[in-house]
Amino acid sequence: MSEGHVSAIRMAPRGGSARAIVLAHFDPHGDFDPHVRHAIAAYRQFADRLVVVSNGGRRLPAALKPFVDEFLPRRNVGYDFGAWRDGLATLDRSAFDEVICVNDSVYGPLFDLKPAFDDPRTAGADLWGMVVSDQPPGRGLPRQRHVQSWFFGMRRPLLESPCFDTFWSTVEPLSSKSEVIERHEVGLSQHVLRAGFSVAGLYDATTAPRVSLREVIPQLSIAEPSRSWRLVRKSRRAPHNPSELVWWRLLEAGVPFVKVGLFRVNHYGIDLGRVMGDLKRSTPYDLGLIREHLARCG
Repeated sequence: MSEGHVSAIRMAPRGGSARAIVLAHFDPHGDFDPHVRHAIAAYRQFADRLVVVSNGGRRLPAALKPFVDEFLPRRNVGYDFGAWRDGLATLDRSAFDEVICVNDSVYGPLFDLKPAFDDPRTAGADLWGMVVSDQPPGRGLPRQRHVQSWFFGMRRPLLESPCFDTFWSTVEPLSSKSEVIERHEVGLSQHVLRAGFSVAGLYDATTAPRVSLREVIPQLSIAEPSRSWRLVRKSRRAPHNPSELVWWRLLEAGVPFVKVGLFRVNHYGIDLGRVMGDLKRSTPYDLGLIREHLARCG
């Protein structure tokens, strides 16, 4: 996607509740890839205030300036939660009914975001997101219900509570990603639940049925025995990362995103050709944005 194409996307008028969106961006070279530019333009249509916090990017591309209310460059410390903490600090929370935190670890929105914001499955939740998981952050750790942090929203009752300030005041740089997941991603949901607030997601892996062989078989290939065996073996285990193993279920649940890690890491041995084919058939998303990002980053 060119800068001109991004600039040509028109902002849609919004009505209803006031919403702020804080996007955490990271790129070791400070670049804003086309898929990130697409996402920023899409989020603008649903945000009364859009804040971009960049762990590494020193300047906002000129084509994105019409979409972004505040750009906050910072050192790459504290991962996404450090970025969100700093971005949230720029907001007058009393002005918003909802604050959404997102990052650039997904491709999308693959289709219209509006139904996700209006979905009755999450309408009454104080903390909500695209995906609820119970996958522990490491071996030997307990399974705990939590909203995956690549997209989560906090509504007014939570924004106005001491619970909000207590959690975000404890966010500090940690030494490993697994520790961030344990203390911040899982920790946020558990902190909110202990305070008596509600949590929900468009796709909830804690209530979804076990992954069946029938779902997995179409992705197997005798031409790729190693990948296929990995998919069979790992799909038999529970819990799993629903955003990467059952990507098709997320789309069916109305989640308009697919994880970058599904393509770059492919931990479960997913048939990526099938993913691309399904996205081409079922979404209007420009798959060139995925290909271009993967060509640069591998």
